[in-house]
Amino acid sequence: MATRIVLIEDETPIRDNVTTLLSLKGYDVESAPNGREGISLAMVSQPDLILCDIMMPEMDGYQVLEAIRSNRSLATVPFIFLTAKTEEADVRRGMISGADDYLTKPFTLESLLLAIESRLQREALRESDLQSRLGELRRTITRMSNHEYNTPLSGILGFVTLLMEHYNEFDQEDSLSMLGMIKTCGLRLKRSLDNLRLMEDLQENPASIQFIKGMSRLDSAVVNHHIRTVNERHDQPIQCQIEMAGAPISISETGLRIVLDELIDNAHKFSDGSNPIRITGRREGDSYRLTIVNRGQPFKPEDIARIAPYVQFDRKSYEQQGSGLGLAIVKKLLEATGNALEIESLPTGETSVTAVFQGVNNG
Repeated sequence: MATRIVLIEDETPIRDNVTTLLSLKGYDVESAPNGREGISLAMVSQPDLILCDIMMPEMDGYQVLEAIRSNRSLATVPFIFLTAKTEEADVRRGMISGADDYLTKPFTLESLLLAIESRLQREALRESDLQSRLGELRRTITRMSNHEYNTPLSGILGFVTLLMEHYNEFDQEDSLSMLGMIKTCGLRLKRSLDNLRLMEDLQENPASIQFIKGMSRLDSAVVNHHIRTVNERHDQPIQCQIEMAGAPISISETGLRIVLDELIDNAHKFSDGSNPIRITGRREGDSYRLTIVNRGQPFKPEDIARIAPYVQFDRKSYEQQGSGLGLAIVKKLLEATGNALEIESLPTGETSVTAVFQGVNNG
């Protein structure tokens, strides 16, 4: 299929000549005499490249470029200015606005073709790199999903099969124990799926952030409640030491539930079990610091900035559980409410994760 080019040029002779010459070279060219028609044409035809004059009546090239770059489907389309303006400030303004190249009138057919081919080649390389990254992301998600979803699902199917095929061989205690394991596996699977939906909502639907805005109270009773909730998803109970000062904090009860659930679960998941998890909460001026400390797998300084969905650290060294969504969700929720997440990890394996809540009052 021929490369599609949209040409936006108000001077008829230039528009007709460029259209004819590029068509003879095998390009599929559509042209528009002004910026408004050019934008509409680009939205309909979805071109591979846009050529646009700067000095046009009503709507100049800079305004066209701004509109193109603000359109999601056209934002990455290569954009070349055709203009008689040669001042350095004009060139800089075009590049800052997002233009890919700048061809000064009068130009030759050779220089025009060279500019077009250069930009198309760069776009092809960018697209190839993007596809490679997407392929790696898909493989990462598939690998994590197989572990995160299939592990509890295998547990559920295994215990159900055992109970169905040998139900008369187990006493009540054994049966209840297996049913408890089925519940544990089911809760873990539900949490994984809930986090997947929550992260998608937070990334795709800004309005969904509203549910975490508000005030709630944080104290030892609230923390203990969430420890019990997390315990239901794990085979081994969580050992914790809690030292909390109660305070109202700037996040809704729903938001606080998610933050506590994820941070406690994360600490338990990566703890080596040699020491209890320490949970402390204290005021510092008009802020409140909730800190959860565990000893186990350390965070490297460079990994802290890489917290994101489907990112795991030292996968080859540690058999991790999780999709990387937990901390990414907490970080996004806290930032959306004007709060912050701090992580400090020592080489000895002691990691402190602190949620810093702003605007604490004396209520």
